[in-house]
Amino acid sequence: MSLEKDFSQSQTGIVADPFVMRDTGLSEMPFVVQYLVSLIMAGMVTAVAAGFDRYEAIPNLSLIYVLPVVVSSVAFGLGPALFCALLGALAYNFFFTEPRFSLAVADTANIWAIALLFIIGCITSAIASTRRRDAAELDRHRRGQETLQIYARQMIAATSTEEATHLTRSALVSLFHVPVAIIVSGKDDSLTVEGEKNLSAMELEAIRTALNSKAIVNGGVYPFDQSRFDFWPAQVSTDRAVVIGVAFDPERRPANPDATIEMMALMLGATITRCDA
Repeated sequence: MSLEKDFSQSQTGIVADPFVMRDTGLSEMPFVVQYLVSLIMAGMVTAVAAGFDRYEAIPNLSLIYVLPVVVSSVAFGLGPALFCALLGALAYNFFFTEPRFSLAVADTANIWAIALLFIIGCITSAIASTRRRDAAELDRHRRGQETLQIYARQMIAATSTEEATHLTRSALVSLFHVPVAIIVSGKDDSLTVEGEKNLSAMELEAIRTALNSKAIVNGGVYPFDQSRFDFWPAQVSTDRAVVIGVAFDPERRPANPDATIEMMALMLGATITRCDA
């Protein structure tokens, strides 16, 4: 039976993920929304500063613009924070330096004040963004370790090939947040697919190559340059064959996913061998 026919007849769908540990923080908001929120914060701070300035002259009023920069860098990252710093410098120049309501600067001292405000904003946003990125990376590492621990316990208790493939796909989706397909060759050479079903003809050919060569087949490079998926074969001690396909975003591909996926492929192969025994 051909791979295309087996693939089209597979009834295994995408089901609930038992490894739900997704990042739902503010950094997941669309970039347009992040910059819009930064703009609104700069506007709110300008309104507050104007209220104080109307009744009493406050020295170093420009420092109030550091607050939205810090909030933006912690919530969204470096880009929106720098945008907020630029808005703060422009707003302070336009509303609070002479001549007012103009970007022209009459006093040389105000030029230095505006430049210093922007520099402070840049330094603050860079420091806060770096700390935020480090904390996020540590949190992703922790959640990844928790996912793998859950996966290992579930695989030890798995009693069927179907359960093992489902658990593996769910863990990979939770770890990388990308489409995953697991192809299992049966004892009668039939094939079943767990997960992603919209595979192209080139991706099906890449699966054949991985099944036959028992080697990793990378997508995005010749001869499978149009394949979204990288395919990892899993070693099975029976007459089955298993391939794990992961469709990484080329712009967000992890630095070294091979070690994690190969470890999971080994565990999947061992579990299928145990279930078939």
